[in-house]
Amino acid sequence: MSNWFIYNKKENYINNLKNENITKLQALVLGNRDIVKPSTVDMFLRPSLSKLHDPFLLEDMDKAVDLIMETMKNGGEIRIFGDYDQDGIASVMTLLDGLLYYYDFISYDIPQRVKEGYGISVSMAKKAIDDNVSLIITCDNGITGFEQVKMLKDAGINVIVTDHHEIETNTNGEWQSQILPEADAVINPKRLDSSYPFDDLCGAGVCFKLMTALFNKLDGDLDYLFGLLEYVAMGTVCDMVSLTDENRIFVIEGLKRLNYTDKLAIKAILEESSWDKEIDVYTLGFILGPTMNATGRLSTAKDAIKLLMEEDIDEIYSLAKDLVELNNERKTLTEEGLDKCIKIIEENNYYKDDVIVVYENSINESICGIVAGRIKEKYYRPTIILSSSNTEGLAKGSGRSIDSYNIYEEVSKYKDKLDSFGGHPMACGLSIKTNLIDDFRKFLNENSKLNQKQKEKVINIDKAIDISKLSLEFAQSLKSLEPFGKDFEKPIFADKKVVIARCDMIGKDKKTMRLSLQKNGTYINAIKFHAVDEYEYLKEKYGDNIVGNKIDIVYYPDVNEFRGNINLQLKLIDIR
Repeated sequence: MSNWFIYNKKENYINNLKNENITKLQALVLGNRDIVKPSTVDMFLRPSLSKLHDPFLLEDMDKAVDLIMETMKNGGEIRIFGDYDQDGIASVMTLLDGLLYYYDFISYDIPQRVKEGYGISVSMAKKAIDDNVSLIITCDNGITGFEQVKMLKDAGINVIVTDHHEIETNTNGEWQSQILPEADAVINPKRLDSSYPFDDLCGAGVCFKLMTALFNKLDGDLDYLFGLLEYVAMGTVCDMVSLTDENRIFVIEGLKRLNYTDKLAIKAILEESSWDKEIDVYTLGFILGPTMNATGRLSTAKDAIKLLMEEDIDEIYSLAKDLVELNNERKTLTEEGLDKCIKIIEENNYYKDDVIVVYENSINESICGIVAGRIKEKYYRPTIILSSSNTEGLAKGSGRSIDSYNIYEEVSKYKDKLDSFGGHPMACGLSIKTNLIDDFRKFLNENSKLNQKQKEKVINIDKAIDISKLSLEFAQSLKSLEPFGKDFEKPIFADKKVVIARCDMIGKDKKTMRLSLQKNGTYINAIKFHAVDEYEYLKEKYGDNIVGNKIDIVYYPDVNEFRGNINLQLKLIDIR
């Protein structure tokens, strides 16, 4: 069970925000998230393109822009090295679309996830050398591609690295030095010597800063430049970086443009997915993003780029249909893999471990991260899911973590025995010999410093509000604070002793719980996704007579639109 806590910020702390001419609800939500500095509040409530930071504050930006201009002047080929996830796809498109405004001699390459793995592969580097490419620009990767960058430089190719991932460091006592690839320019807001005001850009965000600098230097069309935010918004939401500072501007401005987009590929994906509503953060994170992401998981991410670059209408719709079908296949594989892993966990009592490590050789390697995320949510434990690879005796997989466990730091302690490893505090990717998996599991658990409190999920509640006092207008007012995401989570509320007037499990797989809740004579519909455990919990407590009993709830008041009707609906976060 989760621990519920109501924020207990001091009244005067939140009252300080009243000077900002905002509503009590806005003051409550911002104050609870420690957003009280005038400049920060201003960025939240009055975001605008004019408040984006100067791209030339990023180290090496001037070098990178000069190198691009020199390459274009000399007629050399520019090749973009991307990544196979949604942020990687968005990054490639940001650079590709941006550079094509000025120059045509541009190509791109993206590694195949299973065959080549993450980052610049040796085969990509060799192909660029054979093709006499003049300039390589990496995006969403490259910061740890030391050998490949050196190979390219030794062959006389110029290299610009743009990335947002963690930088390798050397620590000597209190001194820490960064280890950068020997590229001509390295643009990464996480550089130790960076003076950039915000360090949590996604890969596409860093690419947009590079394009902004180029357009500024060459007096480019700013309307065209800001059109690139359609891609940047996707990368920002799907890579789950902080939805604060200029990332909010990227998403807000990107969504504005997406809702009036002239990009037929995006329209086609939404039509094939039967999405006819407004494009919002949900659309990016659960429809557009996963559909494009599925190409990198089960095929090649180049298919997504091909679709986005295609101009023939019939071909666009044909490719869009293929991508949606691929994503549906990914969903099926995920559910099958999840069920297999849960069975292994239950049979071996792994749920009692501090760190869950599961090896299931039948899972598609590309969905290990998704399955790990779902298992982490179910058991609230750091989770690593491993599957067989193309190399005999070698397993590959991904990990997802909880707030109190730095999975990158902890797995790093076993790094010498791993064949490959990379990541950040909340996620990692690795490969390991199958005969070491049991030892690996034992090592992580014996060295775990998690206490019982840290292994219990905490839900922070903005305020206790009786559901009978809710209104559609209240739910609609919360939309003024969107977009919600990392570091700016949705405001959630709680109520006690709510009567269950109806309870059903719905959906094709019967995993969604639909309820009618009653309080003081007021009835409100509620829904909870992935609610099999919660339904079993209610049946265990109340037997077959769930209806008529009372529960406590944590909820988000949502606006539900169905067949032209707009109603208040509660999205349940937790029950007890």
